Amino acid sequence: MKQENLDKIISFRHVLHEHPEISNHEVYTRKLIKNFIEENMSNYLIFDEGEWLYCMKPYQPNQKTIVLRADHDAIMNSLNTPFHGCGHDGHTAILLGVMLEEENLDSEYNVIYLFQPAEENGSGAAICKPLFEKYHVDKIFGLHNMPNLKKNVIYYRPETVMCASVGYRISLTGVQSHASEPEKGLNPAYALSAFVKSIEPLAKQTGFKPFTFEQFSFSSLAMITVIHMNVGSLNFGISPANGEICLTLRAAKENELAILEGYVRSYFENLKDTFEVKIEEFDRFDENYADPVLVKETVAKLQSCGFDVEELVEPIRASEDFGYYKRFAPSVFVFIGMGTCPSLHHDSYVFDDEIIPTAVRMFQVAIR
Repeated sequence: MKQENLDKIISFRHVLHEHPEISNHEVYTRKLIKNFIEENMSNYLIFDEGEWLYCMKPYQPNQKTIVLRADHDAIMNSLNTPFHGCGHDGHTAILLGVMLEEENLDSEYNVIYLFQPAEENGSGAAICKPLFEKYHVDKIFGLHNMPNLKKNVIYYRPETVMCASVGYRISLTGVQSHASEPEKGLNPAYALSAFVKSIEPLAKQTGFKPFTFEQFSFSSLAMITVIHMNVGSLNFGISPANGEICLTLRAAKENELAILEGYVRSYFENLKDTFEVKIEEFDRFDENYADPVLVKETVAKLQSCGFDVEELVEPIRASEDFGYYKRFAPSVFVFIGMGTCPSLHHDSYVFDDEIIPTAVRMFQVAIR
């Protein structure tokens, strides 16, 4: 990168870092992004869509279109305050760096720079759906920084890159009674405990190899994590009526996530003759899938330009809503290694500015 551009981008990344906003609340963040573009570049059109924005040079109908995407939401730390603990401030800075470097260069493609909100809860990509309804997109590229992978190495994987997942909250309502007469009530603790015991093998299933759970066969990773459980209250005179359990269901393949969902729903729907049952969904993420042909083409280009590139042996277990975009165009999602440092979402995590030039240049190669 030109040193002047790199200095601007690093400085702006630090500004974003000081103003974190959680998913679906990134109002000031988008104002900062828009102001930076207006103050530092003049050859781009800015399309402010309210909850999200994108930029491009004047559209050429006879050219193919490529989308580069960056997310810009933050998360909550252990003190329950917003912070950029996943590096989305860095992702946004990288995309702005590409725009600075490309402003006065020609391309055979229409290049759309997409600034997406709300990745952390899985809602942001779908919010940007109108972009793909307005333009025919031929390719889309995304990235994520990744602690504890070799610094400035680009990691890729064809097909499944990151897992599909969804959150469930299940509430059971039985019958309250006196604690001395539990037989006169209906305490949900036992139904919830039996369920937790039944899924214990899935809590321990962390590999990407075929396995069987009860009558179901899985080709790769599939797991259920209990993230919250509550029954009754601190009242020693009551056998409670109310119970709740919250789960994260995760699988390498979307169709196998559906199998997990069917198991959970069936289990609790079979309790409806006994309990009042309420099932809610949260934070759905599609499988993040990289098109094998586009991956091969992109990796060859990067290697020919001298990048350090390595293939991931297994997918990443976490989820990323970039997977939603495969509905519209072939996509590639890669990781830029940050070396040894605190993991994503750790309270001590900080994005490493030293990977910015590598990431910017990688995107420049991808769009050429």
